[in-house]
Amino acid sequence: MTSAPTTSSPSRDEPLAAVRRQSGARAVYDLLRQRIIDGSLAADERLTEPVLSARLGVSRTPVREALRLLQAEALVVEQPTGGVRVAPLAVTDLHRVYDVRARLEGLLARDACERARPADVQQLARLVSLMDAVRDHEDEVLRIGAQFHGQIEALADNRWCSELLRQIRGHVDRYRSLSARERVGTTDHVDEHREVARAIASGDPDAAERAMREHIERSAAMAAKALGEPPPPPPG
Repeated sequence: MTSAPTTSSPSRDEPLAAVRRQSGARAVYDLLRQRIIDGSLAADERLTEPVLSARLGVSRTPVREALRLLQAEALVVEQPTGGVRVAPLAVTDLHRVYDVRARLEGLLARDACERARPADVQQLARLVSLMDAVRDHEDEVLRIGAQFHGQIEALADNRWCSELLRQIRGHVDRYRSLSARERVGTTDHVDEHREVARAIASGDPDAAERAMREHIERSAAMAAKALGEPPPPPPG
């Protein structure tokens, strides 16, 4: 098996340094959002302006604005007693988010299938091969998987689907990280993406939509397992 390419990982302090240089609400928002998605800021963790301001080395004004943006995205929730916490991760929410995602991305796969040219099909196949090469490396699997889905979204050219997906992207990405951890070391993720690519290559929009929805439904099941939901009983 081909090993993952060796790259120098950015220092954990680099994003913090960027925030201090820019000191704007957008930079603070981007950093906090990423740390919520990757779990560095844990679900239900209390966030306060003074602590975050001191930790990031910026004034409270950009922190306050960043928290407001995160609250609008429902990635943080306001507490009855004041202040905010990182939004919880819950199986019920997971299934709701992934049901919406499956419907939207299924439609994108259908649209992409109808528009795909040979070069587009080859690009999707290339991304699947790259994912196969790094299947044991969670970060790379997530990165290439996101690129694969982004390629389909761009090919579909459906701005309404894209806008609706953007609105739930942060929540999808939080649960996607859980799903990826359950799949590390398996070929499941690769096989599912390969099936989507093959369905698009076949020129059958129904098959493309079905393959994408099945892939996302399996991802939801993996994320639910990571949250402690027991697997469904076998059929029959």
